[in-house]
Amino acid sequence: MTIKKLAAILGLSHTTVSRALNDHPAISQATKESVLQAAREYGYIPNSAARALRNASTGAFGLVIPDIQNDFFITVTNAIAHVAAERSWQMMLGITSDKPEMEHTALLRLMTARVDGIIFAPTANPVPETQELITRTNGVQLLRRHRSLQAPVIAIDDRHGISLAVKHLRELGHQRIGYIGSSEELSTGYERLQGFLQCFTLAEQTALQALIHVGPPQAGFGGDAFRRIMAADMPPTALVLGSPRYAMSILLAAKEKSIRIPDDLSLVAYGDVSWSSLLEMKLTYISLPEKQIADACVAIIDRLMNQEQTLTPQAFYASTDSQIFTPSLVTGDSTKAFIARC
Repeated sequence: MTIKKLAAILGLSHTTVSRALNDHPAISQATKESVLQAAREYGYIPNSAARALRNASTGAFGLVIPDIQNDFFITVTNAIAHVAAERSWQMMLGITSDKPEMEHTALLRLMTARVDGIIFAPTANPVPETQELITRTNGVQLLRRHRSLQAPVIAIDDRHGISLAVKHLRELGHQRIGYIGSSEELSTGYERLQGFLQCFTLAEQTALQALIHVGPPQAGFGGDAFRRIMAADMPPTALVLGSPRYAMSILLAAKEKSIRIPDDLSLVAYGDVSWSSLLEMKLTYISLPEKQIADACVAIIDRLMNQEQTLTPQAFYASTDSQIFTPSLVTGDSTKAFIARC
């Protein structure tokens, strides 16, 4: 939001809005209040704050994530926070709950606080105001990438990770393999689904259509999708998960349905969930490069904090490359060779 756009919305001249924002005595109190209210609603940041962002380090940075229940984000956030404390950086945390309006509010508050940079996991559909804000700060997309945002990304090669899981199961003789993953609206959901599909021919994809379910990255969806898949006329002999949020609800649903893992169903989880040590079996899972991701975030923050002159957003984006890290497969007891039943 620029001062000219704000003036157009209010039906006032650029000069009047500028004077109102700067508490000029020639402007009535009523006009000042209406201009300030609109500035807050539409996310206008005064030029003085924007200049401060460019010309002085505050020693603070923002981290904006969907929630603090996802094991991946918890691990990365804790690692970054630990280094921040060691180096006397101030970390300001924002939670979006994957809601675009909350995302915009969180980013706006961080920019108003004049942080030196923001690391954020974008929602599926950022509002236009968010897209504009990102052009005015040094931002890095975490794990997810949104095509409307020019900010570089620190992420995982999700296609490769999911394809490792499918190849492992096919090597064990499984052909009817199911998939439960997050929505394709998220870049992570899209990439993971493509990683699954690329392991099959078009004919095989058609045959497996009833065994592929994508939806919100919430635990409840995982359990519901699992019940639908296992109720199919020809249920899968193996299952790949595309989100760490689904593992517990799916294991509980399997117990509810007396489905034994891996005897009745081989299972590959996504990420090493924190509670896996409580299980009687060791899960086969896609191991995520959490430390590498956290180290890359810290390196970006360190660069922003220690520049002799703070980089402008344009210079930052031009000089910062995206970083994509490779996951690996860790085999455990939740997968086994397929044995045809008579």
